[in-house]
Amino acid sequence: MGPLSRLNHYFWKYWYLFVPGLLFTMLSAGFQTTVPMVVRQAVDSIPRLVRLHSVFDGTAAQAALYSYFFITLLMFAGVILLLSATSGVFMFLMRQTIVVASRHIEYDLRNALYDHLQRLSPRFYQEYSTGDVITRATDDIEKVRRYIGPAIMYVTRSLSIVLVVVSVMFFISPTLTFYALIPMPLLAVSVFFMARMVHERSDRLQQQYSSLTSRVQEALAGIRVLKAYTREEAEADAFEDESRDYKKRNLDLALVDSAWRPTFLLLVGLSTIIVVWVGGRLVAEGVITIGNIAEYIIYVSIMTWPVASLGFIITMIQRASASVKRLQKIVDTEPDIADTERTDPSITDIDGRITFENVWFQYDGESEAALKGVSFDLGADETLAVVGRTGSGKSTLVRMIPRLMDPDRGTVRIDGRDVREIPLDTLRSHLGYVPQDVFLFSDTVANNIAFGKLDADEDEIRTAAKEADLLGNVQDFPDGFETFVGERGITLSGGQQQRTSIARALIRDPRILVFDDALSAVDTATERNILQSLRRRQGSHTLVIVSHRLSAVQEADLILVMDEGRVVERGTHEDLVNNDGLYADLHEKQLLEEEIEAIG
Repeated sequence: MGPLSRLNHYFWKYWYLFVPGLLFTMLSAGFQTTVPMVVRQAVDSIPRLVRLHSVFDGTAAQAALYSYFFITLLMFAGVILLLSATSGVFMFLMRQTIVVASRHIEYDLRNALYDHLQRLSPRFYQEYSTGDVITRATDDIEKVRRYIGPAIMYVTRSLSIVLVVVSVMFFISPTLTFYALIPMPLLAVSVFFMARMVHERSDRLQQQYSSLTSRVQEALAGIRVLKAYTREEAEADAFEDESRDYKKRNLDLALVDSAWRPTFLLLVGLSTIIVVWVGGRLVAEGVITIGNIAEYIIYVSIMTWPVASLGFIITMIQRASASVKRLQKIVDTEPDIADTERTDPSITDIDGRITFENVWFQYDGESEAALKGVSFDLGADETLAVVGRTGSGKSTLVRMIPRLMDPDRGTVRIDGRDVREIPLDTLRSHLGYVPQDVFLFSDTVANNIAFGKLDADEDEIRTAAKEADLLGNVQDFPDGFETFVGERGITLSGGQQQRTSIARALIRDPRILVFDDALSAVDTATERNILQSLRRRQGSHTLVIVSHRLSAVQEADLILVMDEGRVVERGTHEDLVNNDGLYADLHEKQLLEEEIEAIG
């Protein structure tokens, strides 16, 4: 089965829109194809009226004849208008069913994709760029919608019109029909090949659009780095190169797109000329009437777009098929971290005991393991501190607790249960995590804090801000908690961003609180205030804190000293200082730095 078969369940879901929609499509086509018949009768009635005029010429009945002539033409015009209006009404209903159904499916597809993207693991986002994911979530879904709505609608309407028109034309005159249809295969073939060229060039254009989107996203996300390194001009040149390539591919597409219309008009004109030429001979022979020629010209005009549209419909289907494949790659990607058959849904609460049993982990593409046999046992409501040099595995260790990654070997346990047995929602709803890389939304300070607890009231937000030593800063802002922080919190200082992130975690009142070097951007006085707030919470949560500053970890119940992925020392602050090991060395260096700063 092809990729598009994956959409079949959506057709069944919205059958109540597609079934009447297809019926309306055929009815619209049917009423449209009856108009030429009325035109034929109107044209053929003119010679008869002219003959009557010659018979009654100069008589008193001539005035009545004029009235009859006028009324007859008016009746034909009224019937044509009525048929056209009826066709238009059914066309409106056709769009209000099929196109609306396609919008419903687009809505479902977009929400399903977004929901899946949120469940995917960090490893996925290391393989796919943000621009590529955004392109698939927008442009590819739009291509699928065009297949579901316009393509199906046009196919049904085109086939209905072609079948009815060709049948009627053959009934009138097989000879004239044969000649009139000669340009049609040429039209269909030329449009098909042009549609293929459009498809190929559109794909190249889409690839470049994805690349351009990624560059813009990265540049805007890293605008401060660009400015700091005065790379604005270099980045502008790179963007100009990308834009130039995008423009070239757009112009290549426009060239093909503009060539098909003259071809279209040429073949349509050729078909009309053939109808008049061959039809004129048949009229002279008495085989058909002049009205039939008018009827044929309208039929050719009606049938031209359905025939030409087949090429574009094929292109729509091809592009939709390619887009479904691209979306399928994402949708079929299973998250590395997810609930499995091992998960026990009856677990709805967490006490906070954390145990690591011989945990090993190695990142893809790395020759050395990031964690090598890490083991420890931390009781509920106790504090664990993890220290060590950069790259020693501290962040990897704490990411195991909220299951941002799973160990390759060994076991992580919460309350004695393998963390993989605990439902993700239960685990993460009882956990507050402050990562190294602070991320704030383009929203107010209040909403960024309340992101940790969406139903938080104003008092809870203020309390969390106070515990994070942020309240004083916020009160100095012109708009207080309603201050808009800008993209990624750009209007706040690094310390303010970090404290906002801390407040977001504290407002949850979690059973497990994880600080991954979350105090690196604050001064020692602010650090002391935050730590005091955490001590006042003593007994209400298990605290895991990663820090380069040993002053932040001195009162921890257990300190792990890591080096090259291993726990090389463990104990309390006093024990480790007296051991004269790596911790003591780090402690001595930091004391020396503080003395130098005090002197300076």
